[in-house]
Amino acid sequence: MKIGVVSDTHGNLKNTERAVKLLKQHDLETILHCGDICGAEVVEMFSEWPTHFVAGNCDDPDLMRFAVEQAGQNWHGEFGDLTIGPRTIALLHGHDSTRFEAACRSEIYDLICYGHTHVHETHQQKATTILNPGALHRANPHTFAMVDLETMEVEFVPLG
Repeated sequence: MKIGVVSDTHGNLKNTERAVKLLKQHDLETILHCGDICGAEVVEMFSEWPTHFVAGNCDDPDLMRFAVEQAGQNWHGEFGDLTIGPRTIALLHGHDSTRFEAACRSEIYDLICYGHTHVHETHQQKATTILNPGALHRANPHTFAMVDLETMEVEFVPLG
């Protein structure tokens, strides 16, 4: 079971469309968006999958909640506590360092997905995989990630 993880679209429709085209080439169960969505149009672009969204520091939480709910998708405010398949997942933007550090220390998540830094990276903290998929706006390179929830293998995908 594979999922896609994106972040920091900042309303960049061109790069979001490029990412969606690449995501469609894979058999993905769901998409996680780590915040800084910045537009209802971005939300609509992920209509092919069940998608989970959280607010970033550049998002108006009320407007984004409305857009996500109108699209029939999943809104989690500033923090998503998810179970997908066999895995427990924390979904957040990462700009609230206290919340981010608490999730990392908790040892209750198999996967923590965050954004904010616009830099893709992954590392292990005990049994937890901590993942930043990078950004689809103001990043070099623009990237997203895919995670195999059975093996916990992470693949970063550049827009090219």
